[in-house]
Amino acid sequence: MSRPRLRAIIAILACLLLSAGAARAEDAPAWPTHAITLVVAFSPGTAVDLAGRAVAQNLSTALGQPVIVENRAGSGGVVGSVTVAKAPADGYTLLMTGIGPAVLRPLIDPTVTYDPVADFTPIILVGDAVNVLATTPNRFASVADVVAYAKANPGKLSIGHSGAGTMGHLIALLFAAEAGFDATFVGYPGSSPLVTDLAGGHIDTGVIVYVPGSDATKILAVGTQDRVDFLPGVPTLAESGYPKVVGSTWNAIFAPAGLPAPIASRLNAAIAAFLAEPEMRKRFAAAGYRLLGGPAQLLRDRMANDRAKWSKVVETANLRGAH
Repeated sequence: MSRPRLRAIIAILACLLLSAGAARAEDAPAWPTHAITLVVAFSPGTAVDLAGRAVAQNLSTALGQPVIVENRAGSGGVVGSVTVAKAPADGYTLLMTGIGPAVLRPLIDPTVTYDPVADFTPIILVGDAVNVLATTPNRFASVADVVAYAKANPGKLSIGHSGAGTMGHLIALLFAAEAGFDATFVGYPGSSPLVTDLAGGHIDTGVIVYVPGSDATKILAVGTQDRVDFLPGVPTLAESGYPKVVGSTWNAIFAPAGLPAPIASRLNAAIAAFLAEPEMRKRFAAAGYRLLGGPAQLLRDRMANDRAKWSKVVETANLRGAH
């Protein structure tokens, strides 16, 4: 092939490529062009709701379109999850939910009608509420004291939690299994009544989600991998001799499955920048909530790891169907 002809072919190919690129850019819809709905799968006033509203407000500024929060509470987060799973994957419907609906509930409830992996596009980990092992004031001085009493008095130690299949329940079960003792597990309709009973001496211990009001109890350990800044001096359960007893009640943002990658990336970048702001982290820490952030892969990994870990606890405790 002659050089002039080769140059001509190259020039034609270049023009075709440029034309194709222009067509794709022209065909790609602008986003966003109107309001976005963030479905929060829990009631107004909860930690996940407050975090979701803060993200929505910032995202409105970052994207130049309103982000409207819509609470769709019910069935422990299932109602909101189903709503978003059925929505178009166009970037205009997002879900703010937590580890319960995204990992734990499908492990326990065989009637759940969505697949937390196949039906959603993970966007970002928003933050987590810290689970702590607490006791009645003046009852136990340390985790070691709890274990010593439980082993010396099989079945007599009472451990409260916020209901079957919650993160507090699973951490309590795993703690007892790893420490090698039997206990009486007592379910409560949330952390608040459990904290009240702990403060009043009506129950020995409990795994609760930490909020500032939890200081009415004695906090023995945190269930996170590392210590938390807003509980200085409180060791982790891992430090206390139980490295496998790690878990937190995290929240995250998802979109319906099939969300275009450019939209997912833009959402992640905008929200991650907000979550990294030192002032925001400080403000949420004061309420006992840690902002996280990071790439979407971090959320995918967290889901996979939690699913593998807690499915074993669910199976051992025969919790399948306990909802």
